[in-house]
Amino acid sequence: MKKDANTYWDSRRDVAAPRRITRRAPATTAKHGCRNTPWWVSMLLVGSIFAMLCVSINLRAFASMKDEVEQNSKLSGEIQNLMDENLALQEEIHLLKTNPAAIEREARKIGIDLKQEQFPVPVN
Repeated sequence: MKKDANTYWDSRRDVAAPRRITRRAPATTAKHGCRNTPWWVSMLLVGSIFAMLCVSINLRAFASMKDEVEQNSKLSGEIQNLMDENLALQEEIHLLKTNPAAIEREARKIGIDLKQEQFPVPVN
């Protein structure tokens, strides 16, 4: 075979010699395989991981709840202020619609004297 045709096949120089597979003798010192630690150590490890997970979840939930309580109280205060302002504006609207003295007072604030000016009213 030519050298250029051999580029896709392994050459004999690149192939490693096969290795021997050796088997170990089973351990006779341990009763149950390779387990040298007592069972309670693994249970303690699992329990401690579970406890740390529960504590971290609860701390995160507590922190987010605390933030939401602060935001709720702040928004409740803003709502109360806006409701008070809304009631004051509704009272002012009612007075301007019904009380001529309030109308004159507001007209003087902006510089109009209603007693002196006469407005012609078109008649059909």
